[in-house]
Amino acid sequence: MSKKAVGQRGSWFATVDGKELPCVHKHWLKWPHYHDPFKPVENGPNLTKIQEYVEAIQHEKMVILTNDTVHRDPQGMVSGFTRQSYVAMFAVDDVTFDPGTGLKFRIISRLSDLQ
Repeated sequence: MSKKAVGQRGSWFATVDGKELPCVHKHWLKWPHYHDPFKPVENGPNLTKIQEYVEAIQHEKMVILTNDTVHRDPQGMVSGFTRQSYVAMFAVDDVTFDPGTGLKFRIISRLSDLQ
């Protein structure tokens, strides 16, 4: 049985069963490894916002995988996403973040399908 995720435009989190969890983009997933390079973009998120997001993933060890429309800059680099739907909640491990290489983790299990 699937659960309902509720998010807000512009937020990197969504709520499932009263618990706020970080959302991650299917675009960066090469099963079971996730790598979001967090390439700096003009007017993009600041490092504090990124660190709070990463700390939530490290603490909760759970993420929400999303389907998104990928936006690209004139050079073809990913410049943002528009969330289209929620896929599932996953347990993760081996979470690392470095400003030079980005966010990396490994998906270890599917916890619940989402709608």
